Amino acid sequence: MKIEVLLQRLEEEQATLAVETLTQPSGREAYDFGRAVGLYAGIERAKIVLIDLVKEHERKGFDL
Repeated sequence: MKIEVLLQRLEEEQATLAVETLTQPSGREAYDFGRAVGLYAGIERAKIVLIDLVKEHERKGFDL
């Protein structure tokens, strides 16, 4: 699988999560909002890790 495809899929999932959270909140408690924010941040972190991995691969010439 190409990294670009994986990153695109993560971005699509992140956008879907953001829209769903804002249009159809699962609850009105701070916990529900915190959970949604945490999921969004986790996807963002996964994207950063993948991008850093590709940069390291290009710099060192490792095979993924």
